[in-house]
Amino acid sequence: MPELPEVETTRRAILPVFTGRRIASITPLREDIWATGRRPPRGPFTGGEIVRRGKTLIFSLIPDKADRSSPPIFLLSRFGMSGRWDRRHQGSRPAPHTHLELLIPEEGVILAWSDPRRFGRLEISPSPDESRLLAGTGPDALSLDGPSLFEIFRPLATPLRKALTNPALLAGIGNIYMAEILFDAGLSPFRPAGSLSLAEACRLSQSLHRILSSAIDSGGSTIHSYRQEDGSPGGYQKFHAVYGREGSPCRRCGLPLQRTTVEARSLYYCALCQPLAAP
Repeated sequence: MPELPEVETTRRAILPVFTGRRIASITPLREDIWATGRRPPRGPFTGGEIVRRGKTLIFSLIPDKADRSSPPIFLLSRFGMSGRWDRRHQGSRPAPHTHLELLIPEEGVILAWSDPRRFGRLEISPSPDESRLLAGTGPDALSLDGPSLFEIFRPLATPLRKALTNPALLAGIGNIYMAEILFDAGLSPFRPAGSLSLAEACRLSQSLHRILSSAIDSGGSTIHSYRQEDGSPGGYQKFHAVYGREGSPCRRCGLPLQRTTVEARSLYYCALCQPLAAP
């Protein structure tokens, strides 16, 4: 499942062919992937900014009218398990499972949304604040510092593994980066989130920013189906310290890494380097 680094990698890749470019037409190819009954006007538009919140991209579409008085509308895409944006040459045939196409003649390309498993969703909204996809979503994970995490986690008895992956608390982190962040911070995934001291929350924030930023720089992690916008795999899986490495020696202490299944999810950690009890 794409997480924050994979979604941010996509945003950076498609931004140059979208922002400031004329979107000649928007063509939906499937109906059951929309979060609401709204459908995009056919166009034309001018592409505005693309921003990210957690695992959702928000495209600003400026109506292509002479008076420029009409407000922008927003196209939101939540990636789900297998959603992705890619581009292909104008006039080429759609790839399988393509659900939406944005024609950008100036670049000679089509930006296409595909989602083989169809757990992702698209939405047209007059404002991100009115979006159903973003309703109840917490702040973006990369927007939080240590004191902010401390205040969010302080009232919680929830284990850290659940707190970090709860999009209502902070958006963008899934199973892969939760495991990597907690290992980097030396914190047990089973430890109650509310038991962190301010110093530990600051250490966790530093690990969060370090791991997510490094993953973005590497183009994300390809575990199964994720590919970058140009079709190439991500590279950060080569640097995973714990995820997918059960039984392998820990790179810090040398003991075998652990894997357990909790609520149908695999959890990877080092029992020695990530002690349950606070020091």
